[in-house]
Amino acid sequence: MKEKSIKNTYFFLVVLMSFQMFAQTQFKVESLNFEGLKKTKASFLSRIAKVKPGAETDSLIIVTDIERFKRLDGIAYANYRVESKGELGYKITYIIEENFSIIPGFRAGQASDDSFSYRFSAFEFNGLGRNIIFGGFYKKEVFNGFGVFLEHPYLFTNKLGLGVNYVDDSSQQPIFLNPNNIDDETDFIYTSKGPEITLFYELNFNNRFEFGVKALTEEYVVIRDNLDDTFINIPEPNIKRTAFRASHEYVDLDIEYQNISGFRNLLEGTVFSDNNRLLQTDYILNNTTQYFKRLGDKGNFATQLQLQITNPIENSAFAPLIIDNQLNTRGAGNIVDRGSAIIALNTEYRHTLLEKKWFVIQGNSFIDVSGVQRPNSDFGDVFSSNTARVQSGVGLRFIHKYIFNAVLRFDYGIDVTGNGGNGIVFGIGQYF
Repeated sequence: MKEKSIKNTYFFLVVLMSFQMFAQTQFKVESLNFEGLKKTKASFLSRIAKVKPGAETDSLIIVTDIERFKRLDGIAYANYRVESKGELGYKITYIIEENFSIIPGFRAGQASDDSFSYRFSAFEFNGLGRNIIFGGFYKKEVFNGFGVFLEHPYLFTNKLGLGVNYVDDSSQQPIFLNPNNIDDETDFIYTSKGPEITLFYELNFNNRFEFGVKALTEEYVVIRDNLDDTFINIPEPNIKRTAFRASHEYVDLDIEYQNISGFRNLLEGTVFSDNNRLLQTDYILNNTTQYFKRLGDKGNFATQLQLQITNPIENSAFAPLIIDNQLNTRGAGNIVDRGSAIIALNTEYRHTLLEKKWFVIQGNSFIDVSGVQRPNSDFGDVFSSNTARVQSGVGLRFIHKYIFNAVLRFDYGIDVTGNGGNGIVFGIGQYF
């Protein structure tokens, strides 16, 4: 019996070595099986898998399926096993480690008017075991806001899905009525609300598209508590319009829990149906490029380049693009500049300080560089002496390996150029 077991093990190793040596060799799949599933439906994974029972396949297709599964919100890790069934072909077994996918969220802090602020949220990232996302948030940060979301990326086919959401959000934002003196700001209540419908289309393993339409209401109402009556003529623009959005994402990433290597690029464009004298935005283009590289067993290099541009804004302070802690420049502050073009480069080194079965502490050091084209200026002014910012700092990440996106992030950024402040940035999920 022992001799037979040794022979089977030897045969299995030979099969695996053959797969590595002849990755393109076709072989027949006798059956496709899954291990480790608790919530995720085997029928759903079978639907999106490229390996099909009774069909020919090769080891590269199996590896592609594994990477596809690892990108799903409900799955923490995936592997595979191959067993020979003689003339019938090969039995393929995908071994799945699931994420805990129902994620409550709570955030508390000090709002821009020094009042207490909070945000509650709850999302299911693997609804019905089919990677359906649904949930919402409610927040009080000076003003109330809420949003509800439902996304089924594979509703119609294994390539085509649908999403719907509704957001009604108000926040206190500074507007720099004199772009050349951003220390002289006026606070407005900015409200953005409306429903959006999105189509998701996965062309292949590396390329996916989104097409969205949103009925949008935007308005700015000045906060007059600290203003003299002589400021009665401060503009308060509002508009109702339709936003048409399209995006293409190219993904070639290898994900192993907190470690990532590879390349990703997101190109997104939004076109607006109307504008007015103050809210002049006709379009917004955004391209985000990310590159990740493993360095040894514990190191991870990560860099991101963001390019954002809209049509030039003339004789209006209501520019749509912003420099902000959470978006592009850690430590600079919440909305510290506005413009019609932004270039931002974020680079960091992540290092695993402690790793247990389910828990990771990761440290990082970073440099963020950004520049902005303010209203009534030329694109060449993006990195002028008074618009360029360099922030450098260190941070910590507390990561649960088996809960989707369970990364508590703390960064402290220090101003290098003299155009920003120093500050702590807290968030959920990696910065990028």
